[in-house]
Amino acid sequence: MLDSFPVPALLRDASTPLANFLHLRTLPLHIHQVLISYFAYTCIDSILSPYLSARLIPATYDKFPRRTKVQWNMHVTAFINATLLSLAALWVIFHDEERSRLGETWEGRIWGYTGIGGMVQALGAGYFLWDVQVCILNLGIGAVGGLDLLHASVGLAISMMGFRPFGLYYGIQYALVELSTPFVNIHWFLNKLNRAGSTLHTLNGIILIVVFACCRLLWGSYLTVVFSRDTWTALQAQEPSWTTYDYAPGQGKPIVMQHQAEWWLAALFMASNSVVMGLSTFWFAKMIKLVATRLGTATSEKKMI
Repeated sequence: MLDSFPVPALLRDASTPLANFLHLRTLPLHIHQVLISYFAYTCIDSILSPYLSARLIPATYDKFPRRTKVQWNMHVTAFINATLLSLAALWVIFHDEERSRLGETWEGRIWGYTGIGGMVQALGAGYFLWDVQVCILNLGIGAVGGLDLLHASVGLAISMMGFRPFGLYYGIQYALVELSTPFVNIHWFLNKLNRAGSTLHTLNGIILIVVFACCRLLWGSYLTVVFSRDTWTALQAQEPSWTTYDYAPGQGKPIVMQHQAEWWLAALFMASNSVVMGLSTFWFAKMIKLVATRLGTATSEKKMI
């Protein structure tokens, strides 16, 4: 499926030299969407969230220390991104027929590209660009930790490397791990609003654990296996692959590219994916430990009564 919002020629031409130097050959086609996404999330974090929060929950938000306000605005931004990105990825998976055909061969799954898929990838890249920036700026006040910065950096690296293009077919599928993120943010919001232990908090917690396990651990592990299999096949290929990309309506000639898998790129993707899966496992273990602690506390209180 083609991208219905093609890049302005001036911006495409200005970004092409750097993109070619970095071998991110489809980045100039979506640089405007990366920038729009980045500036949109920056505005949500620094303007929209503080403005609305101060008016919707003034008694709570105004009493937050600076560190908590920064975290609150970051969670609002992450909630919006995860919701939009998950819905966009689902739409592409179910409606992009060109992408469906890419899944028929390993060449399509590794080297395949569609205009609409590149747009979704660009929106994710813009978010992670914002995420890296806000993590660096707020490390000093303790609003984020090193693991948050690591996660943001890995997400940005994977998103940008996809513009070679490499693994975009799997990248769209991997975006579905974000289905758990809205529930993570809701859980955090309820804690800060003194709703911990409420029925809503408990129900959201149950949904969070189930969706997190299914999307990030099971689905993420499955994608790791199949992506690794196709990457290994690409590395063993004796001849380069050729692909023809249609990008946007009225684009003129299709883009023709030659591809040859490189060991360093495969290693980078595998290492990045391992970091993400490791962080997901670590966070899930913390969730289970927290639930076990609360259940133990509740049991002790009942015995005392």
